[in-house]
Amino acid sequence: MTAVARPAADASSPIPLLARVYGFGSIYAKTIRDSRLAFIIAAGLLGGLALALGAAIPSVFPTAASRLEIDKLIGGMPPEMVTFFGKPVGLGTFGGYLTWKYGLVFVLVTAIWSILALSSTLAGEASRGSLDFVASAPFGKRRIALEKVAAHLTMMTLALAVLAVMTTLSSNVYGNRVLGDPVSLTSSLGFALWLGCNALFFGGLAFALAPLLGRGAAAGLAGLALAVLWTANGLDTLGPLALLSPFRWTANHIALVGQYDWAGLALVAVVAAAFLAIGVELFNRRDLGVTARVGLPGLPAAVLGVHGPIARSFGDQLPRALAWGVGMGAFAATLASLVGPMSRQIADSPDLLKVFRTAFPTFDLASAGGFLQLFVQLFYIAAGFAAATFVAKWAADETDGRLEEVLATPQTRVGWVVAGAIGALVAAGLMTLIVALALGAGGASSDVAVGTAMLGSVSLGLFAAAVIGVGVAVGGLWKTSLAAEIAAVAVVATYLIDLLAPPLNLPGWVHQLALTSHLGQPMVGSWDPVGIVASVVIAVGGIALGSWGMHRRDVAR
Repeated sequence: MTAVARPAADASSPIPLLARVYGFGSIYAKTIRDSRLAFIIAAGLLGGLALALGAAIPSVFPTAASRLEIDKLIGGMPPEMVTFFGKPVGLGTFGGYLTWKYGLVFVLVTAIWSILALSSTLAGEASRGSLDFVASAPFGKRRIALEKVAAHLTMMTLALAVLAVMTTLSSNVYGNRVLGDPVSLTSSLGFALWLGCNALFFGGLAFALAPLLGRGAAAGLAGLALAVLWTANGLDTLGPLALLSPFRWTANHIALVGQYDWAGLALVAVVAAAFLAIGVELFNRRDLGVTARVGLPGLPAAVLGVHGPIARSFGDQLPRALAWGVGMGAFAATLASLVGPMSRQIADSPDLLKVFRTAFPTFDLASAGGFLQLFVQLFYIAAGFAAATFVAKWAADETDGRLEEVLATPQTRVGWVVAGAIGALVAAGLMTLIVALALGAGGASSDVAVGTAMLGSVSLGLFAAAVIGVGVAVGGLWKTSLAAEIAAVAVVATYLIDLLAPPLNLPGWVHQLALTSHLGQPMVGSWDPVGIVASVVIAVGGIALGSWGMHRRDVAR
């Protein structure tokens, strides 16, 4: 007999197109796949905000007379408050009002996303050691960096495209054509480009610093630069720093009212591209993971995960809890210090008080607590997304292949779920505590009832706990790889329902689907027991379902 050697049938089998696009076959595709949670959060929040505001603003100010009252409102505000938010142009239109009042929100979402993504896409993997395997493949370091950057640019472009489409759609569907509300797609794209260029300016700065300082220090310095340069543009007290602010360079680019400054936008884009190029070259020329790290105080062993499964889980969550807590706390302290003067001005002006009571009938904006309650929805969103990242960290044990090793110890599957969930809940509690302390510190110099506001911040922890319960239930019953994504989708859906249902006059049962609609107004001491009970039930029930489901299914490979 003669044996004929045949090549293995699958030796040269091509990777299917869908698998190649969704994470196999290139560094670019894998980075796209790894960024799906961040994309869901960013696109959902940006597009949802545009859709919700397009529906709400025209219904709140439906007549020409009510639009004139907006200008009176601006005239009655302290000048530093007006310029802090941006240049007020065309406030009587949807585009002008959205840009001035909510522009900072859109800037924060896009810039923080870019900072976190670009500071960690290389430095984070290098510190974990996972990049060593990629670098051992026949890829140059420059190519690795370029594909990582290209993936982030792709995801940001898609998210901003969602924003542009939703802005044009909502303004044309809900806006008043006579009052100039409809926004063209060109204007929406101009607004999206402004956001993208400014986000990449600070994201590129973080990317350039990361090979030198590491992920945490690079993200922190870029975030500090964002806060300082936005403030410098709005407040003259910081003087020459305003000349370095990309927001000053693009101050005349107010695309949603048809005012463009392409030269200023191009300057920001060029500087952002230079930062990215510097980051690529620094990564190419330095050893992997070798950074001049900024020294920080050491953490006690009690929080480093050396005292059992729960301690390990909380130790893993601690950096995220601190990051979210400090970020939300800084915004909370600033807001709490400003609402007092704002509420006093409104209370002293009958005309302004009438406008605000018409626009926000359920809020007592003549009080500092009522004014603070008006902004709590933003904190619910942040707390919900923070909870989604806690879920992602818990799920990473299974998705990254560590769970089999964990279960080789005397720990059951149910024990792993419960310990991980408790660690996430404790992290949410720590985040809430930091926000409460920040509210107290900021409100102490204002008219805020400090004790009431600090207690009201517990509602953020309750909502975060419920989101954690949803994520753990999904991860245990179905797939941990989808747990954080579905938890983030739940946050976006809750926010949109709560924001859109009242102005669109949707049935009451639709509004009640949003958990945040059942929490009352905790910043003024008005609690709804239904929301408290519902949050606890969802959190505990979700953990119980996740434990039961994990006990019955196999560990994912």
